[in-house]
Amino acid sequence: MEKRWYDKDPIVKLAVSLMEQSDDNIRNHVADYIIEEAKSMGLSIDENNFDCFWQRWQDKNMKYFEAMEYLRIIDFETKKELSIEIIDYINSFKKEK
Repeated sequence: MEKRWYDKDPIVKLAVSLMEQSDDNIRNHVADYIIEEAKSMGLSIDENNFDCFWQRWQDKNMKYFEAMEYLRIIDFETKKELSIEIIDYINSFKKEK
């Protein structure tokens, strides 16, 4: 049974998982990209969403939290496209090492 919003699609789930397992350099780049893309689409999130219990990996950093919130609210097709780009970016970064 799926509990999390990103469990509904295996590509989105993989992108979030790879981001979670990445170092802060990669996370920051990906988070900035997600936020930039979402804002360019005219999306915004409620500042009250930031009042949480800080239990998930993205809750420990405001930028990561914001990026995951934007990814969550983006339409499905865009979410999937962004997820593919995230996976490609993280995999290419790992190959360079």
